[in-house]
Amino acid sequence: MKRNSLFFFLLCAAAGIFSACMTADDSFGTGLVPDDQKPRVYVHTITDLPVYTATLDSIQTIATSATACLFGSINVAPFGTMNANAVFRMYPAAVDHSFGEQPVFTSANLTMIISGRKTADDDQQSIVQNIHLYHLRKTLSYDSTYYNTSISTNDYEPTPINLPGVTYNGGDTLEVPLTSDFGYHLLSASATDMDSLLHFYEHFKGLVLSVDAQPDGTPGGRLNQMDVSYAMLTLNYKNDEGRDTSFYYYGDYSLMFSTYRHSSSALANYATPPPTPAAMIYFESLAGVKPVIDLTTIKDSILALLQARRLRPDQLVINSAELSFTVKMNATQFLTNFPEALTLCSSDTTDGQLIYSIISDVNTNATFGGSLNRSLQRYTFNIAQYLQQLIKEDQTGGITSPVQFYLFPTTTVSDSYGYTYTLLDNLSYSYGELFGAGSDSPVKLNLVYTILY
Repeated sequence: MKRNSLFFFLLCAAAGIFSACMTADDSFGTGLVPDDQKPRVYVHTITDLPVYTATLDSIQTIATSATACLFGSINVAPFGTMNANAVFRMYPAAVDHSFGEQPVFTSANLTMIISGRKTADDDQQSIVQNIHLYHLRKTLSYDSTYYNTSISTNDYEPTPINLPGVTYNGGDTLEVPLTSDFGYHLLSASATDMDSLLHFYEHFKGLVLSVDAQPDGTPGGRLNQMDVSYAMLTLNYKNDEGRDTSFYYYGDYSLMFSTYRHSSSALANYATPPPTPAAMIYFESLAGVKPVIDLTTIKDSILALLQARRLRPDQLVINSAELSFTVKMNATQFLTNFPEALTLCSSDTTDGQLIYSIISDVNTNATFGGSLNRSLQRYTFNIAQYLQQLIKEDQTGGITSPVQFYLFPTTTVSDSYGYTYTLLDNLSYSYGELFGAGSDSPVKLNLVYTILY
C-alpha cells in the first residue's frame, strides 16, 4: 500500500513539473484581420441641430396619473397668460332618492380639497382669486372632451351658480356656497332623474370651476389642483313635513377634465417649409408651445457620414445616440420651473383623434434618460434604438416610423404590484427656454457607434 502511494505521488509531481515548463502558442490567426477592419468604437458629434417652437392643435386633458383637475390663471414672461378651468361631475349619495312634492331649499355648499398649487412667484401663494362656478350644458363622455379645445363657453350656463363674492386665497380647502336657483334645480329632479346615474347626468351634467383671468402683461397668478375624489356637495332643504334634511353628492373622479387656454402661440416659429432655426426654443407644458425636432435631419447626417467613409448603412451599429438640450437660466426662470423629466412624443391620428404618443425607446431602452441634469442644466435622450430603426427603414423600402417629435413633460407612477410606468404629465404647469441653433449651447447629438466589416 505504501509503495503504491509513493509511486502515485512521484508520478503526479513529474507531471506537474513538465506541465509548468510548457508554453502555449496563442499566435494562431494573427494577421488574418487587417488593422483597418478590426471593429472599433467611434465617436461623432452632430451639432447645431435645427429645433423649432411649435403650437399644438389639441392635447388630452384628463390626468391619467391623478384624481385631480386644474383651475386658475397665471402669467409668466415671455409666455403670457395661461387660464385653466376644472370640468367635473358629482354623483348622488343614493339613487331612487325622492325630495318629496314641495321641498324648500335652505342652503347648498360645494367643498373641495386643493391638492397642489403653482404660482408665478413665491409672493403669489396667498393672492385672492375670484371664484366662478358654472353648470354644464354638455353631457360629458369619453369623446373629444378629452381635449382642451372641446369645451367652450357655449357648453355651460353663462350665469354662475355660486353666491357672489366667493374668493380663494390658496388654502387647503375651498368652500363655495351655491345659489337657491341651482339648489332648486337639484331639488327638481324627478323619480326618473334619480333612478340611475345615466338619467341623473342628463339632469345634472356637471360643473365648470374657474377664476378671473390674470391680466395680459401683468406677471403673477396661481394655478390650483383640485382633487375631485374629495369633492362633496351638500344640499340642505326642508322636506314635505317641514323637517330639515340634507342630501349629499360626491366627486366623480372617473370622468374629469381641464380646459387650457394659452397665449404663448406668438412664440412659435415652426412652419412648412421650416424657416431658419432660432437661437432660442420655448417650452410650456399642458397645451402650451413645445420644441419640435425632425429626426430625419439626424438620420441624414449619419448616412452622409457613412458615405464619406465609403461605408454601407448595414455596417453601422449605434451604441449610443444622446440627444442633448441645454436650458437657459435667467433672473426670472429657475430650474424649479422646468419639469423633472421630458420625453419625445409623436402626433397620432390613427383613431380619429389627435393624441401624442411617447417614443417607444422609453419602454424598450433602459438608458433612454430624459431627466433634468441639474448640474449640467440639460436634458439628454438616448435615441440609439430608434435611430437604428430609422436607418434600417430608410434602406429597406422607406420610413414608416414617426420622425417628427415634440418635447412633453412626463411623470412616473407605480401600480399596486410595484410596476412603474412613464406617462405624460397632463396636470403640472412648467415652462422654460432652451438653447437653439447658433447659440452658445445648441442642440446636439453625441453619437457612439461601431463599424462591422
